[in-house]
Amino acid sequence: MHARHRKIGIAIGAVAVLVAGLLAGQVGASAESAKPPATVKGLKILLTNDDSVQGTKADGSDGQGLYELRKALCAAGADVVVIGPWGQQSGQGGRITTDRATGLTVTPASVPETYAGDCADAGAGGAVYGVCNSNMTCTTGSPSASPSDTVRIGIQNFLPATYWPAGPDLVLSGINWGQNAGIGVFHSGTTSAAVTAHEFGRPAIAFSEQFDLIPCAVSGVNCPTYTPGAAFAVTLIGKLRGAGLLKPSTLLNVNFPYVGADEKQGKPALNVLGNGDMLDMTWNGATTTEGATYSLGIPSDRKSTNKNADTTALDANRISIVAMTGDWSRTPSKKLTALVKALR
Repeated sequence: MHARHRKIGIAIGAVAVLVAGLLAGQVGASAESAKPPATVKGLKILLTNDDSVQGTKADGSDGQGLYELRKALCAAGADVVVIGPWGQQSGQGGRITTDRATGLTVTPASVPETYAGDCADAGAGGAVYGVCNSNMTCTTGSPSASPSDTVRIGIQNFLPATYWPAGPDLVLSGINWGQNAGIGVFHSGTTSAAVTAHEFGRPAIAFSEQFDLIPCAVSGVNCPTYTPGAAFAVTLIGKLRGAGLLKPSTLLNVNFPYVGADEKQGKPALNVLGNGDMLDMTWNGATTTEGATYSLGIPSDRKSTNKNADTTALDANRISIVAMTGDWSRTPSKKLTALVKALR
């Protein structure tokens, strides 16, 4: 077996053991003294999202999940700094700013009153910043930086110059308003922020919470509540730390299920990305050879057909954990190697 494949297999196997421990309620209790503490206490965490840092909308779609996660982490003893998009950036994928004329400005953001004192005792005081695509302080209407922008500027520039000279121990993205599962993750700003942190050698986890789409989007009901998900996130991070799994190779995508009033939440599951999409976008409009204008339709649910898919786990009300540590440096197949050799 290729050495890199073997290492990835070991890493995924370790995550599988961790999830099994979550099901049993413990991880390696007999060897606890030989491991790092299984808590988030003292961890320096960069927190971002793709919903913005505003946190003002009643349905929680513009950053409430971020503030609930910040609250839970600080209550458990973590040191958290938020560096997130100034405005809504859902579906922006891994977009990064390359415009040399217009830079990125990091601006202190107003913390919603409900969450104002949550991190008062933490080392960084729970500082919250928004990032805009501007050469001036971000204000109402400023174009927002992308989630990937915020992680890059946070790790490379802002945090080493301000709070943490060595940067963050861990990067978290979320909790997102709505699930990020299946092949749709490739367009997700939430998951792309975590992938960007992974580029810089930081352990990273993306967190999202499923919603009942139409009732939430139209009537503001059956939306994510975030509190149970934030509590689980703190537990998961502590277990990862205690198992020695908060290392550069760690990149996880975690989804919390929407559980209806007459339903029960299932156990956590280690999954793979589904080959379907729970929020498959559709566009509608009349088409002629002169061109066309299309409007965004209602997202549809395209079922996954692969085994052990995260989308299937969410449909069963299970918390889905996906280790996004695929090997993009795999040795090419013999057939492809021969084909390229034969090219003239």
